[in-house]
Formats: sequence, structure tokens, C-alpha cells
Amino acid sequence: MSPRSDWLQTNDDQRLAAESTAATDSLTEAVGRWLWVSGYQGLAQVFLLSAPVLWLVFRSPQSGTVVKPLALVLVVSTPLVVGAFRQGHLSTGRSWPAITSDRLSFAGGYWSVFRRGVLLNHVLGVAVFGGGGVGLFAGSLGVAVAVGLLLVGGGVALVPWLTPETPRATVGRVGYALAALSLAFVVGGPLSGNPRFRTAPAAFALLVFVSVVDLRPWRVLGAVRR
Repeated sequence: MSPRSDWLQTNDDQRLAAESTAATDSLTEAVGRWLWVSGYQGLAQVFLLSAPVLWLVFRSPQSGTVVKPLALVLVVSTPLVVGAFRQGHLSTGRSWPAITSDRLSFAGGYWSVFRRGVLLNHVLGVAVFGGGGVGLFAGSLGVAVAVGLLLVGGGVALVPWLTPETPRATVGRVGYALAALSLAFVVGGPLSGNPRFRTAPAAFALLVFVSVVDLRPWRVLGAVRR
């Protein structure tokens, strides 16, 4: 019996081919949406909202051969991680808290933007200064990048859990802020007094300020007074 020609296909052949094409198209569309969300929304969000910590990174006395290159890698990779969580490709049990125009129209909506910015600053602060500290100790940029990427993944995964206005999330934000600020203080050395980096103390002070404002201690004081 002669072999079947390529154009002669059974119904099963056609069904399998259609399913394979659909799966390929679906994967392509999913990757395309992920890259679009990461680039169009995630990259702008990270650059804009995390400006204070980036200012500190690039104006810190200890930001030389390891910390600055690591920061550049993480600024590009963090939006990809954010996009993966936004699209549901990655999850830690809670969906990514999207900020939409509808949410902004409600009372307190802009606090969600402010909190997102504070959390992104802390995510990058922990990753850059934590990874940078390990890289400086090991004398390797590769080690710094590996540790920094792990810390970014863990930090972005925490965002949905730290965003709500609940006592547990507030305690988590306090701990995460302390970790980020401590690493920035120890590794970045913003208060070293180096005259070449005069704005580093101001950048560090700004990070402390936004962290305190995000916690809104006046609400706690008001509740105690009542």
C-alpha cells in the first residue's frame, strides 16, 4: 500500500493539527500580553513610583561596581515579574491588586497608588542593597544579580499580601520597610559624609518619610485618643 500523501488527512489528523495550532497561538498571545503589560504598564510604573530608591541607589557612596549594575538589571527585570503576577502566570494565593480608574474614583483610591509606590521602593531596596551586599562580600556581580532576582521575585509576591489595610498587612509593611531601610543604610552608606554624594542623605530621608506616611500613624494616635 502506498504511503498516504501529506494532503490526505483523517478527521483526527485535522483535529490534532487544529489543537496544536490553537495551543501555539494561545501561547504566543499569552507571551505577547505578558510582554505588553510588563513593558507598557510595568516598566513605567517601576520607573515612576520607585524614583526615591533609585535616587538613593545612584547617589549612594557604595554604589560603584556592583550596586549600580545590579540596579539596572533589576529595574528591567522587575516589570517582567510584575507583569507575570498581573497576568496570573505567577501567584502566591492572591491576585495582583490592579489599580484602575474606577478604583481611583473612590475615597482613598490614590492611597493605593502611594502604597504601591512605597512597596515597589522597598522591593527594589531589599533586592538592590541585599543582593548588592552579598555581591560585595562575594566579590561577584553574578552572585549579586542571582540574589537580587530572587529577592525581587519574593518581594513582588508579597505585594498582594502587604497591600490591604489590615493589622497583619500593616505589621508586614513595617517589617519590610525596616528591612529595606536597614539594608540601604548599611550597604549604601548614605550618611557616610562623602561630599561627592551630598544628596544621598536627602534620598534616604525621603524613603523614611514615605514609609512613615504609608503607615499613617496619625490614625493609630487618633484611635488611642478616642
